[in-house]
Amino acid sequence: MNGKVVDIEKVKSIGRFKVAGITIGFDYSWFIIFAVVLLALAGGYFPNYYPGYRSQTYWIAGFIATLFFFSSVVIHELAHSLMAIRSGIEIKEITLFIFGGVSRITEEPHDPVTELKVALVGPLSSFALALIFWVVKSFFAGFQLPLLTGIFAYLAWINLALGIFNLIPGFPLDGGRVFRAVVWWYTGSLTRATRVAADLGKGFATALMILGGVQIFLGDLIGGIWFILIGMFLRGMSQRGYEEVVVRKTLENVPVQEIMTREVVTVTAGLSLYDLIHRYFLHYPYRGFPVKDDGRILGLVSLNKVKDIPPGEYPTLAVRDFVTPLSDDTVIAPEVSLDEALKQMIRQEQDRLLVMQQGQLAGIITRHTLTRFVEIKQILEPEKAA
Repeated sequence: MNGKVVDIEKVKSIGRFKVAGITIGFDYSWFIIFAVVLLALAGGYFPNYYPGYRSQTYWIAGFIATLFFFSSVVIHELAHSLMAIRSGIEIKEITLFIFGGVSRITEEPHDPVTELKVALVGPLSSFALALIFWVVKSFFAGFQLPLLTGIFAYLAWINLALGIFNLIPGFPLDGGRVFRAVVWWYTGSLTRATRVAADLGKGFATALMILGGVQIFLGDLIGGIWFILIGMFLRGMSQRGYEEVVVRKTLENVPVQEIMTREVVTVTAGLSLYDLIHRYFLHYPYRGFPVKDDGRILGLVSLNKVKDIPPGEYPTLAVRDFVTPLSDDTVIAPEVSLDEALKQMIRQEQDRLLVMQQGQLAGIITRHTLTRFVEIKQILEPEKAA
């Protein structure tokens, strides 16, 4: 892995809503690709194949087709997520971005069979949608409505293409996950299976980039650039997927108490915001501190909690007004594994957890601490990360 470590970052998304209890968010890049697809359909595809309509009609048709297409992507990802939830895997969120969608999970599947089921259900949902749209297209074909028929013909074709593309055996595509499940079942090692599947994924990504270069050479600039961008994205995702598995395996079976910070810097509840910022945040390399009051831990105060307060109000405000209280979200026991600590941080979008034992503060564990631990383990034991 060349010493590189993945820190599981929080994905920024906007415009969140829920479907079947699962949060779906939009990355900023999603709006770019939505506009590109809409422009391609309304300004090129439909006018070329279904001439004779007004410009406004093409834009309406393009918008409907684009909306249904991205709804199909959501259904594809929902199929993965619902199967994962049914298999006991928690889904944090589905994020839609420029190349489609991704389901954010807090852990890997527990066995090859679960991996196989979660991976296959996505392409199967795309094929089912392709069949549904083809039936609808055939129905409207009898009413002499060529543009409406064309919308559903396009949706049938694009879902079929989406399902086939995802079955290509290159990680992290669904086909790559199916391949990983088979190798995992054969070898008994998720890490080894992920490495093999990721290498295959990187090979496929490289082939896409080469194909893009050939297309540019032959005069298809836009198509070539698009293939290169997809290849670069898939190659990065393949490498990152493997690295994430290595990170999680490195953290397994190591208790929090082994690497937690024991000498914890705390602040008092009555401390002014001015002193908190100037004596603590600007003095120590920490982004959060446990808060005490009469020897009792109240919770955490973080930089994010106070960053929007005007400096003129610092002297008049106290730390107690910005405390995140102790809860199951912010506290962890010292005997819990580092892997579970990471899952909790991802699940609750926390950067640090207070380690409590019998009501007393035993230490603190942060995302930075976990990353540093993995880095050192990979330097000292590179053969286990290979």
